[in-house]
Formats: sequence, C-alpha cells, structure tokens
Amino acid sequence: MNKISMSDKILNINNENIELENDSKVIVNGKSKITVFNKYPNNLSLEVKDDSEVLIEDFRIIEEENTSIKLIMGKNSKLIYNHSFINKKEYNLNILTEYQSDNSIIKINVHGINNNGNTNIRIDGILGKNVGNELYESIRLINENNGKATIIPNILVDCKEVVANHAATIGKINENELNYLMSKGIEFKSARKLILNGFIINIFESTDLIIKIKEILNWR
Repeated sequence: MNKISMSDKILNINNENIELENDSKVIVNGKSKITVFNKYPNNLSLEVKDDSEVLIEDFRIIEEENTSIKLIMGKNSKLIYNHSFINKKEYNLNILTEYQSDNSIIKINVHGINNNGNTNIRIDGILGKNVGNELYESIRLINENNGKATIIPNILVDCKEVVANHAATIGKINENELNYLMSKGIEFKSARKLILNGFIINIFESTDLIIKIKEILNWR
C-alpha cells in the first residue's frame, strides 16, 4: 500500500490501494481502495469517475476535529465509505454527496463511540434530477461516560427514479450483550471491551487495518 501525504494538491489514482494522511482532492479511475488510519484529513474531496469503484476505510481517535468530505459520483460508479471513530472531546463531521450522472451508488457506514465526547454528524445527500442513483446511510453511535451526539440527515431528491435510505441510532452499550458475556464467565471490564472493540472494527473489510486498530484499543 502506498502512503500519500500531501496538501492542496490533486491526486489521481487508477486501480491502486493508498493510505491517505492529509487534506486532498482525489480523483479515482478504475477500482481502488483508500485507507485512513488515525490521521486527520480534515478536507477531502473525492471524485469517482465513470465506471469506477472505490472503497474508503477510515478509522480515527479524535480529540478535537472538524472534517468535511465531498463525494462526487460519475456515471455507473460505486463508492463505499466505512468510518469508525472514538471521540474524546469534539467531532464535527459533514458529508456532502453529489451525483453528476446516472446509475451510481454511495453507501455510507459510520460507527462511533463518544467517550466523554460530543459528536455532530451532518450528511447532505443530493441526488438531483439524474436517474437510477442510490444513496444508503447507516450511522450508529454509542455514548459512554456522558458522551453526546447529534445526527442530521438531509436528502434532496428531484427524481422518482432513485433510492435513498437513511438509518441512525444513538444509544448506550448493549446491556443484553453485556449480560450474556458475563453469564459465560467473562468479567465486566473484559465483556465491555469485547463489545466496544467489535462495534468499532466490524464495519471494516481490511484484515490489516483491523489488526492495527486492535493494537491501539486497550480500552481507552
């Protein structure tokens, strides 16, 4: 995997796997993968060209951060954005989608833990007048130790021939799962760690990324 560190530049990738570290404008051709591991590209513009596909896997431990992500889709393109985080203070995440043509798919999956932190997530899904486009949003947040969260989904549709789905939950650690693990002889602290670790990593596909995340999560 290539590590890319740049600011205020345009990065063209074609059938590549890269690790992104700083603010960038990325143009994707072909089938590519982008990983963010505990880095802070606060402004990311991603343009997926016609007939192209990209998987983004983004993990962060946050003290205080404002992040804006713009997703621009060409024709017959596909983007999956898997993002998990642990927020210890303040996290403001804004995602904007823009479909420039027809028959494209965006899937946004977010898992976050507010460990004393305050998280605000806003997604502006603009599908416009193009046809055959699909937008799926799934956001799940767990509040720990007085953590707080707000989710604002805005979906703008000017055409009936599209699909737009949004699901969001904000809650506490699952008590049923916790009690089940403890009934099997696992002590409270270890059971809690298993549940929170699983919640953070289970949206990712990359085994290498999951291993790296596990190495730094010793529950925090």
